[in-house]
Amino acid sequence: MLLNSCDSLSLYIHIPFCSKKCNYCDFYSIPYRNNISNDFIFAQEKEWLILEKKYSLQNCLIKTIYFGGGTPSVLSLEQWEKINSNLIKRFNLSPNLEWSIECNPESFTFEKAMLWYEMGVNRLTFGIQSLNNNELKILGRQHTKEEAIKKINLSFLKKFKSIGIDIMYGLPKQTVESFEETLNIIFSLSFVSHISAYQLTLNKNTLLAKEKKLKYPTEDEILEMTNLIFDRCKKEGFIHYEISNFAKKGHECKHNITYWSHLPYIGLGPSAHSYIHPFRWANISNVEKYILKLNLNKMPIKFKEYLDKEKLTIELIYLGFRTKYGLDEQKYKMLTGNNFYSGKRIKIIDELIKDNLVFYKKGKYIPTEKGMLLADYIAKKLIFI
Repeated sequence: MLLNSCDSLSLYIHIPFCSKKCNYCDFYSIPYRNNISNDFIFAQEKEWLILEKKYSLQNCLIKTIYFGGGTPSVLSLEQWEKINSNLIKRFNLSPNLEWSIECNPESFTFEKAMLWYEMGVNRLTFGIQSLNNNELKILGRQHTKEEAIKKINLSFLKKFKSIGIDIMYGLPKQTVESFEETLNIIFSLSFVSHISAYQLTLNKNTLLAKEKKLKYPTEDEILEMTNLIFDRCKKEGFIHYEISNFAKKGHECKHNITYWSHLPYIGLGPSAHSYIHPFRWANISNVEKYILKLNLNKMPIKFKEYLDKEKLTIELIYLGFRTKYGLDEQKYKMLTGNNFYSGKRIKIIDELIKDNLVFYKKGKYIPTEKGMLLADYIAKKLIFI
């Protein structure tokens, strides 16, 4: 896809506001304030209008929309109405649109859910992280186990096509037993059709990383937790379609699949990324500067890069072996100009297949369940040859 043409794309809309930054969070966000939030919503509209004109996106079909953050649900009802009337109604929406919004239990309300549904939202994702109050306190989350369960049991949620939950493991003071109890509760919630399970990564600038006295699970315990989520999801009918993502059939996140498949997407908001082949760019990670730039009719871009064949080779291999969709050899050749199964890579691929880490089916090299766990290992062997 070239920059001067567009058939369809996905939209990521970053809402950089939170009620309070969590102790483990390294994403860009600032405390919610009503005035700056209103200015920000107006700036996002201007960013889209600039992009729409620059890249001739007027007739481009929007197939997925994903509001992430930050905490999108922290915005008020009036602000969501403004987003709908000023921004969303400018888009050429697909009749099969997937529209997702990330929520936190403490800022999620029945009134917001009703408005989102009326707007056309069909997928909600709740940032739960844990259903153990001690673990939630250590993480700096603003909700309790009881509040989370109450919000996700709201009967109105059955109107949405998909309800997802994000959880974490490898947390300070977490045990295999406490993680299993979180899973037990999640699988008892009737509306949940998608689970994202992430192992905690400590980034040096977070409050959690600066606390040196906390005790973390051992490597063996983390492996046990990993196997536990794999086994339980399989038992409960959730398909393992990406290293950290599980879904009931038909509830896979199409928006995330866009990223993994190297399909075009536009990101609006500070720190948001965009990709329209062969270019990728990212916005500055500062709300005030973002607003100021757009008020001057300037794009708030931090960097822009051209994806040459070497970068595309690395990304196609790295992303391909993280998902059940695998690496498509036809697409690989189209983007890189080379055959995947060739040269020194032939022997390595044959060994990976022999070791039951990869299998070949209908033009795709796909990781096995064991292979998905070793995705980084597989990618390194296939890239650095």
